[in-house]
Amino acid sequence: MSSVWLAVIYIGGWILSMRIFGYFWKNRKLAINDAEPWFPENEARQQYIDLLQQTEPEATEAQLKTALMRRAMEGVARVLSMREDKQVLANLVKQGTLGDDIWMQFTVSEKELEGEISAVIAEANTFKEGWGQTIFQSASEMVMHEKSKKVEKETKVKKEEEARKQVLEEKRKEQTRLQNEKNREARKERERAKALQDLLAEEEAAASKKKKKSLISVHPLSLLKDIRLGIDGNLWLRNVIQGATEQYLSGIGGTPSGLRKAIEKELENFKAASIHPLFVFSGLALLRKEKPHVNDENKIKKRNIAWESVNSGKMDVALSSWNTSHTIHQPDLIHLVMRILKENGIDYIRAPYNAEAQLVYLERNPKQIIHATFAGPELLIFDIERVITSIDFAKQTFSVILKKAVLQDLMLTDDQFLDLCILAGGDQCVTFPPFAQQSAFAPASVERLQQHRTGFNLIKSIANDQQISKYVDVYCRMRCAMRHHPILTDDGHVEPMNADQAPNDMHEFIGYCLPNEVYYYISRGLISDAALNALLCRYGAEFSPLCNGESKEYQNFLLGDIMKIKAQTMTLIQSQLNTFYARGITIVHWHDSNLTPSQEHVVKSDLAPVKVADISNWKTGKRSVEKDLKKIGLMVPNYTFALSLVSNASDASSTLLAKDEKLAPLSTLAEVQTRHISKLLQLRSFIETSSHAPSPYGKAILDASKAYPTAPPEFQDALFIALELVRTELLTSRPYSHNYTKKIVLEDEAATKAVRLVSRTASLIGAKFKGVKFWAGPLNRDLLAFNSVNKVLTRNLRHLSEGLILQMLLANECQRDALDFTDLATQLPFAYEPSTVLGILVKEYLETLALNGSSNKEEAIKQVEESIGATSASTLADSVKEELQRGFAFWDLVFEAIKSLGSAISKELSQEFQDANNWVKSRKI
Repeated sequence: MSSVWLAVIYIGGWILSMRIFGYFWKNRKLAINDAEPWFPENEARQQYIDLLQQTEPEATEAQLKTALMRRAMEGVARVLSMREDKQVLANLVKQGTLGDDIWMQFTVSEKELEGEISAVIAEANTFKEGWGQTIFQSASEMVMHEKSKKVEKETKVKKEEEARKQVLEEKRKEQTRLQNEKNREARKERERAKALQDLLAEEEAAASKKKKKSLISVHPLSLLKDIRLGIDGNLWLRNVIQGATEQYLSGIGGTPSGLRKAIEKELENFKAASIHPLFVFSGLALLRKEKPHVNDENKIKKRNIAWESVNSGKMDVALSSWNTSHTIHQPDLIHLVMRILKENGIDYIRAPYNAEAQLVYLERNPKQIIHATFAGPELLIFDIERVITSIDFAKQTFSVILKKAVLQDLMLTDDQFLDLCILAGGDQCVTFPPFAQQSAFAPASVERLQQHRTGFNLIKSIANDQQISKYVDVYCRMRCAMRHHPILTDDGHVEPMNADQAPNDMHEFIGYCLPNEVYYYISRGLISDAALNALLCRYGAEFSPLCNGESKEYQNFLLGDIMKIKAQTMTLIQSQLNTFYARGITIVHWHDSNLTPSQEHVVKSDLAPVKVADISNWKTGKRSVEKDLKKIGLMVPNYTFALSLVSNASDASSTLLAKDEKLAPLSTLAEVQTRHISKLLQLRSFIETSSHAPSPYGKAILDASKAYPTAPPEFQDALFIALELVRTELLTSRPYSHNYTKKIVLEDEAATKAVRLVSRTASLIGAKFKGVKFWAGPLNRDLLAFNSVNKVLTRNLRHLSEGLILQMLLANECQRDALDFTDLATQLPFAYEPSTVLGILVKEYLETLALNGSSNKEEAIKQVEESIGATSASTLADSVKEELQRGFAFWDLVFEAIKSLGSAISKELSQEFQDANNWVKSRKI
């Protein structure tokens, strides 16, 4: 029985063992079948199979061979990979680190790869017998080549990454170094500013101990070494002009010949003293509600006395009369002064309104934009501790006035001092009538203010007088203006001082606010104050010129063509501002200032001969501005260049903007300047509105420039002016209605007319001066009358040019962030106003030659030198002969333009130029 159970147990165990063995064997077989492949799917193999099965279109043999080669390369890559992995895997399995399943996966993939290689060989032999023996050799070479390329690329990328990291590291170190230097420099500046304040405080304290106290203390100039000095540009320029005064400036017109030299000498003095100046010039005027009163009767009388004295040889009397009848209008010189500062690398800005308020902001700014301020004592009206009132470079000293000392001396509070300064009057407001007979700072006036405690109480105490009752409004507006004067902040915004306390009706005493962008352009010198002041207060003024403006031609010119230019200027500016500003502007003239409202001369948009809409269809043409400028070697575009870009119909039509075409903004300074000049030419009818082709006047400029390609750059503006005056028939051989020449010099009328026309033409360009001495030669009032015409035209064309560039910028016609606005401003046209000197030289020479009846030109030149005097001859930068040659060269240029005009001008005027040229042809140098 036991043997039976033993047999049963044995059989049962055997069956169980077989079942267990079968279970594990089955699972192992399934694992082998389900083992994850060693390599991903063979895409190269699948691509070859797809091409092989492709029927529409059928793959070419070349395509199949290429796909098979890629399949072979994939096989080679896998063989190489398995060779590297096999030995490593075998060792790991032997050590028990890896399981059999991994080895199983590898073994299965190895067999599959063997089958793949056999298949590739078989496929290769179908294309060409024996190719299967060499296909893998070729594939191996290609794999190795790609591998080496990959290694090379990775190496290159690695090197580039390392180089980039090195550059970043060097940049970081440089930034750190610059920041450290900046911090050290800022620390030094704070120390210098503090040291300056401490030294001044010590010296002021020492001075206050003296028995005889002085409000002004003098210090050595060395204290200002290495500091940034804010300078009131208007005060500084006034002092410079006084040192560069042309004694006969009222008799020759133009700008002082010594102005440039005087400015450059001042700048050299600042440089020698290691002072870094920042000039701040005043901008717009504060609002004046009353109509301007233009009364030049006294000036006119004094000028007439001066000319009578000149005619009788009493030059001392003439100079005395001129000195009391003429002051240089600083705003007319600002753009010229800014150009000189720019050329010498000196910083400058123009304040939105008063320069003094801007200087106070700059000094009080936490960033210490300036360390000290050089201005007039009136700066103490603002919240500032001390002011440098004068600098003596010869004595190497400077003077300082301390506000605290002034208040103590007058025994006034800060508010009372402000009131006293307002009552004293100045450029911004009239003097308080009771203080008109005596100084507001006289003891009696100060005591009177102290008794009433405030200026308002003082005015109200005697407000029964009608004149004084009106002064209340003046006082209140001026007080608010001083406390809340607008300034340009360092982030480019215009805001009032003490903004948190500023009233809501600032427009009542400052004027209506313009966009911040406009104020920024003012600060860069792009637009002067004349046009904007007229726009804001709705009034403009025309004062009598140096010749007194007695001719009907001059007065009609003001009421005709000049009013049209003003209308164009105002329309350009108004087009980009709120419609509130689209209103008429009344121009008050000195010769008819008492007109009734119905008789007033009002600038309106309908006076403009060419409208803003007419110049809005410009786009970049097919010609490249940059390349064309470079080709002809021109640094700054001029009229000739702009006209040449549209000289033929194809080029002109390419600049016409289609109705629905989007305007691309201009990105370079040269493109902006060229577009600006082109539009200016179009506004003045040198370019046709509809076609952009040159008009007869534009063609005249082109023909003249082509005939004389080496003409100096300064002839461009002068030729433009000449053609404008030809169009109005003011550049003519005919005398004006008010002729000042009483004595006939030449008996021959043809000679007289020729001399008059040629000398007028020559006076359109300025004589070149050394700037070290002043003109003391002969004067000519008739040429001065013509110079007055030239001056008023030049000035208004300058305003038109500024209004045009402002309109272009506000209309987003330019990429503003790509422009240097100071470069743009200093290169705007019509910057110079010539004197009559070159016209006088030409007139003297031609008359001398004609009177002597001689053809000896050298002898005539010597006589001219003698007649103008050695002093006058020495003022010229070139010799008299060279100046005469310049004058005649410009005549030739203008005459060539006149010939080109043909029937565009009257036959009478054309004949005048022809007769003058015939007469002067043999007499030119």
